[in-house]
Parts: sequence; structure tokens; C-alpha cells
Amino acid sequence: MPAPQPFYDRSLELTALEAEWRRNGFSLAIVYGRRRIGKTALLRRFLHGRRGVYYVAAELPAERLHREFAEVAGEELGIYLPADIVEALERIAATGERVAVVLDEFQYIAEADPSLASRLQRSIDTRLAATRLMLVLCGSAVSFFETRLLGGKAPLFGRRTRSLKLRPMKLLDAHGFYSSAESFREEAAMYAVLGGTPAYALHAAGAKRLEELLKRILEPGHPLLTEPLDLLRQELREPRSYLALLQAIAQGRTRSGEAAQAAGLDPRNVHHYIAVLEQLDIVERRRPLGRRKGHQLAIKDPFFAYWLTVTPRIQSLVEAGLTAKAAETAKRLVEERLLGPVLEKILQDHLPELNEAGLIPVTPVEHGPWWARGEEIDIVVRDPGHAAAFIEVKTRATQAEAEHIARKLREKAAKTGLQEPANHYIVAAAETDTDKPITILDENTLLLNLEEAWHILVERHPERWKPH
Repeated sequence: MPAPQPFYDRSLELTALEAEWRRNGFSLAIVYGRRRIGKTALLRRFLHGRRGVYYVAAELPAERLHREFAEVAGEELGIYLPADIVEALERIAATGERVAVVLDEFQYIAEADPSLASRLQRSIDTRLAATRLMLVLCGSAVSFFETRLLGGKAPLFGRRTRSLKLRPMKLLDAHGFYSSAESFREEAAMYAVLGGTPAYALHAAGAKRLEELLKRILEPGHPLLTEPLDLLRQELREPRSYLALLQAIAQGRTRSGEAAQAAGLDPRNVHHYIAVLEQLDIVERRRPLGRRKGHQLAIKDPFFAYWLTVTPRIQSLVEAGLTAKAAETAKRLVEERLLGPVLEKILQDHLPELNEAGLIPVTPVEHGPWWARGEEIDIVVRDPGHAAAFIEVKTRATQAEAEHIARKLREKAAKTGLQEPANHYIVAAAETDTDKPITILDENTLLLNLEEAWHILVERHPERWKPH
């Protein structure tokens, strides 16, 4: 295989695939995730230096797919293969060599040849299970993989030895894409625009400030201007209904019923739409910590939140070619409406690392937001029976402001029913008037400087963002 382009993180997934390779017996790995999430880069990196085949299917007749695979695999391995995928896999396995075969966009093959999955099941049970073949089925049709391949009634159920769903990266994992940012605040702001999908985050390469990034991606005709809509059209049968639901949630309709009504959907059926968007890691149901009932809908993916919030307000400027003005307006909207929520996401995503580094004093056994009767706390972290931390996240806070915020935080924490024998009250700010990572305000109360904390995390975990 030719050397792949460098890619960032995915170290956990790469390690899992390498563990499958070391099994040295038959392996069936399922790798899936929505488009642009980095599946191809991961699998090509895994195959580099190994004897293997990478075949990408297309929406073609079954006969042509079978013939193409035999030609591609036969040429790569230097052997003759019959023009049938199952028979070709058996022939490859019969060589006795350790070979990895990746069938990418497998859903196209299965749809073109409905008998393939059951034939493959029979082949695994009768022939392949005793061989050294490593077979990887990959694709971007999330619902197909979770129901027709991994579901309990699927022919291949119980045959897989590993399944990996690739999700958007957390910021520390994606730091390599944003590492040119001149400060943590600028990096977080750029992440609020592009999120953790590698194909989107690539557009941040070399950018030092948010405005520089926005000027790049707001040029007329830039592919990111329509990417979310293109993704919905590719993944879903009713893209307009899903888009209307996403717009309603982005506009603050956080209850399922009110979001359905705003989107013109039947409230009795809206849970299906929400479940599909959850499968795609676009939407999440947020529940207050400590309560089983009640939830709020939220846009989970930062890029979708940006596109739904900002794009409608600058579209006319972009179409008129007023890129600088569009970037100026978009920057203001990102800082006013998206930066705060994304700072909360970043902090919550990295609670284990912050605890490990001694920056958050509570082991994050449980964590999440809390709200009740008109009051809310951004993040509550609990180690039940031992300690709890109540955290408010701000874009900026001086020490004096943090003391005032902390006093109110103590009052709210007393109403949660989530306090433990040891309780901590933390104000976390992207910008503050101290250059120390932690400033003790008083007993059990501290100001966390996110800029300095971020530098510590990056230095502690370089393997997560350096290119492989």
C-alpha cells in the first residue's frame, strides 16, 4: 500500500485494529461512521506496510462489483481470483497468509446483492473461521450498519470480532488541526466552527485566529457552506424534515413536542427522527444529573450548531461576495452564541484528563449539567460517597468576578441534592487575570484558567494529536 497522508489521533481505533491483526486467526471487524469522519484515513494507515487489499464499492450492479473486487484484489495480491466476492475471499484465505481485506462502502455491495450477507455468514461458519484472513467491512450508512449488520437478526450477528463506530473527535484529539491557534480561546472558537470531523477540521490548518478561518470558509462556493445539507441528503430519506427539526432545536425548541410542532412534524413520530439524528452524532438528549425524567434536545456536533446558527444570518453577504463582512458578522455570532456552550463541551469531554492532571479534584464517575426550577449549573462532577465539584464555565472572568460567581454557585449547589462529604466550587474561564492554572479563591473554591490548563493537557498527551 502507498504511504497515507498524515492523520491525527484515532490512536485508540488504530490500536484496536492492530490488536485484531495480532490475533493471527480469522477476524471480522466492522468499522463505520458518517461520511467525512476519517474511516478511509484510519484504514489506509492501518494497511500501510501490511499485506492487504482496499476496495471501495460504488452504486453499481452486483455482477460488476463482484468482478471489480476480483480484479482489484487479484492485482494487489498477485493471484487469480474468481469473480465472486465470497469465493474470492475463500481463495485469499486458502493461501494461508495473514491478509487484511477492507470492503469499504459495504452497504452498496449488500444492497446490490441481497444474498451476500447470508452467503458470507455461511462461509465464515464453514471455511473462513479456521483461516488467517482479516476481513474489515466499512461504510458510512450508519443505520445500515447498526441494524442490518450489527442487529440481533442480521446474518452476521455474533460473527464480528470487533466493531468500531468512528465519532467526531474531542478537541484534544483534534488539536493537531488547530495547533496554529494563537491561544486556547481562539482554538476553542475555531473548534466551535468546524468541530471534530477531520475533513472539516483540515480547513483550520495554519489559521491563528477565528476570523482568518472564517474568511477561508465563507468564500462563495466553498464546500462547507452546504456540507450539512449534503450530508442529510445522502444519509436520510426525508432530509427536509430532519433539517426542519434541526433548525427548531437550534432556535431553542429543546423539548421534543415543541421542536416537532415548530418543524411541522407529528409529535407522536418525532422520537424516530431524534433517534436517527442521535445515531449520526448530530443531536443529543441532555438530562439533568441526578434526575431520571426530563431532557432537553441539543445540537451535539459543533459544526452543525455553527451552520444552523450562523449561516442563515450571513448567507446573503456570502452570495454577494462580501467575504470580509460575512466573516466579521460570523465572528461576532460565534463569540456571542457558540463559544460559551463549546467551552462547556470541551471541559466536560476532558474531565478525565483534567482530573488526571490534578486540575479537577474529583474523579468523574458521574458528570453532566443540572437544572431545576429556572436555575442551572453548567457541569456537576461526582464521585458518589466521596466528593463533588460544581463548575460554572465562562469565556472570561477576573478573580473578583469569579468570587462573586462562586458565591452564587454555592447557593445553587445546595439545592441540587448532589452534594457529597467533600464539595468543590470551580469557576473555569478561557481568559482571566491570572497566569496560574489554578487560583485558590477560598476553602474548596478555585478559579481554573483554561488557557494554562490546556497547555498542561497538550504537553501531557502529545501522542493524541501528533500526526501518525
